[in-house]
Amino acid sequence: MKSTYLDDNIPSTPGKFKMEKSNYYHRLRWHYPYLAKVTFWSFVFFGLIFVFLFNSSTISTDLSHKSLKIKSWGGPGWEKRVKSSTKIRSETGYSVIVTGAAGFIGSHVSTALKRRGDGVVGLDNFNDYYDPTLKRARQVLLEKRGIFIVEGDINDTVLLNKLFEVVHFTHVMHLAAQAGVRYAMQNPKSYIHSNIAGFVNVLEVCKNANPQPAIVWASSSSVYGLNTKVPFSEKDRTDQPASLYAATKKAGEEIAHTYNHIYGLSLTGLRFFTVYGPWGRPDMAYFFTTSV
Repeated sequence: MKSTYLDDNIPSTPGKFKMEKSNYYHRLRWHYPYLAKVTFWSFVFFGLIFVFLFNSSTISTDLSHKSLKIKSWGGPGWEKRVKSSTKIRSETGYSVIVTGAAGFIGSHVSTALKRRGDGVVGLDNFNDYYDPTLKRARQVLLEKRGIFIVEGDINDTVLLNKLFEVVHFTHVMHLAAQAGVRYAMQNPKSYIHSNIAGFVNVLEVCKNANPQPAIVWASSSSVYGLNTKVPFSEKDRTDQPASLYAATKKAGEEIAHTYNHIYGLSLTGLRFFTVYGPWGRPDMAYFFTTSV
């Protein structure tokens, strides 16, 4: 075992030790710069920790403020905008809430419904799965057509209940979802959050509404999974999903069946294949093939 200079100068038998002062003080003075350096860097280290903790609390506060900003809805002005957006302009029109209204399909559906005389209000959380500026641009376009998009999440029960309190919707066009197959490997929880928990939350609110609205929602052709039979049919097997995205959409179909069976909700699921057109999603395959 390696000994220190103190061990070398202290005998094993007490009482027989005579200290050599010159050697002791020489070695002690040699360690003063070392101790000073240790003390200095200790203060620096603890100072950095303090700065980090202070900045972390500031960031947390900023995020909290940002969250509060996203959830800022309600009030007379807000309700007036919702009612104005959902005003029916046709004798046979419906009052419709479109979730995912700032998305590619959602923006086109909202426009088509508004054009035929239905009252339409949108709901979107403007997430950053792809560039949110494209969604904001769609939002501006929809507002010019008299369609108000409420910024919020489908998991926000209080917000959904408030919307159904302000407007007695006859229909729900549920298009909000976490899209994409490959992204599930990076952020799997987002698919559970939106495609399962969010869908159930929408159904719960619709179940308790009086009268209950009819629901049209977006499933996916991905539910056909490993099925090799073509062309596909609604009667084909859908119990072998090839991705988490497909699994969540298949789960949605089973959940929809359950709510129809127990609560009598009117639900129609649409198994979309590749959808493309103006204002399309930049992550779709056709964007890559056309740019080559």
